[in-house]
Amino acid sequence: MEVVFPSSFLWGASLSSYQTEGDNFNCDWYFWEKEKNLTPSNKASNHYNLFKEDFKLAKELNLNSLRISFEWARLYPKKDEFNEKELLHYREVIDTLKSLSIKPVICLHHFTNPYWFYRQDGWLNLKNIDYFLKYLNNVVRNFLDVEYWLIFNEPLVYIYNGFISGIWPPGIKSFNCAKKAFLNIKTAYRIGYREIKNIYKDKISKISFSKHIKIFRPCRHFSFCLNNLNAFLRDRIFNFSILEDLVKYLDFIAINYYTKEYVHFSGLYGKECLEYNTNESKNSLGWYIYPSGLYEILIRLKRFNLPIMISENGTSEVKDYLYEDFFFSHLKSLARALNDKVNIFGYFWWSLIDNFEWDKGFGPRFGLIEVDYNNFERKIRNFAYKYAHVCKNNKLEI
Repeated sequence: MEVVFPSSFLWGASLSSYQTEGDNFNCDWYFWEKEKNLTPSNKASNHYNLFKEDFKLAKELNLNSLRISFEWARLYPKKDEFNEKELLHYREVIDTLKSLSIKPVICLHHFTNPYWFYRQDGWLNLKNIDYFLKYLNNVVRNFLDVEYWLIFNEPLVYIYNGFISGIWPPGIKSFNCAKKAFLNIKTAYRIGYREIKNIYKDKISKISFSKHIKIFRPCRHFSFCLNNLNAFLRDRIFNFSILEDLVKYLDFIAINYYTKEYVHFSGLYGKECLEYNTNESKNSLGWYIYPSGLYEILIRLKRFNLPIMISENGTSEVKDYLYEDFFFSHLKSLARALNDKVNIFGYFWWSLIDNFEWDKGFGPRFGLIEVDYNNFERKIRNFAYKYAHVCKNNKLEI
């Protein structure tokens, strides 16, 4: 059966500023790398200087949209200092995309904060929300020609890694702190949503945040009181609670889908199930490859009656055919959901180019475009041409 995508469907890829631009010296992650002796991001993928080349390659791949992020710490290196030079840089970034007929989707917060914000308790301090909103206002007023805005990327991932596991800045391990920061981020989102609407007035603006979604499966299906219950709770809390809380402030739903996780009863957050013996496929990071989970999630999101964007989906592999297998298996799940009347309007591969993967350094390779970190040469991966073919024809056999 052939599935034809809507004529306005967004075929894209995603990237984030800190992971690709390089030399973000005023960011909390820059200091975190030094403090924890992590692999330094340094020049990252040197996208700051090579963005025009990267966007031309995106055009060569028939992409009609790119999801990017702006770096708050570049635009506000100090609390009360707005960097006009960096604003002009991002203006050039957006103008370059538009000149190539590539629709920009801008994310305002992709895990990183200015170091000065971090030093004054960051998201733990309710008063600090005003600094984020000041940044949001100044950016949005200068980019009224952009239609799609993502205020935050994966807020629950940020909260978990920064305030519960402590592997990301600020490195706190406290459920109470996590709860406080999460509530402040949700408050910032609600206010930010209203402020963007007020700024745009009668102009069209479409606003959301990217929600990381996982499929949770019980370690032992026959143990309802333990494994099934914990899988249910994690699915309910991690996947859907924030969407339900903020549904009145969503113009569309944006999801990032990668994998599933087996869980058992070891507290609310749990650990990966060690007693479950499975031969299921995993990628180079050990993540389960579960394409039917994307279909399952899309069907379940239908109840919100909102348009859906897959704002991230991708894998890191060592062989090209494994990228291709992952891509087509997941895209077929998307096409099945579309055929079943789910309102999906965009698909974005993570990522456009190889990039710095936080605490994992430069090992993972997610890019449609391979980056040689020795000289920053770019090379389109073979599987990306298969993606380009789908983008051009706007249809898929399932």
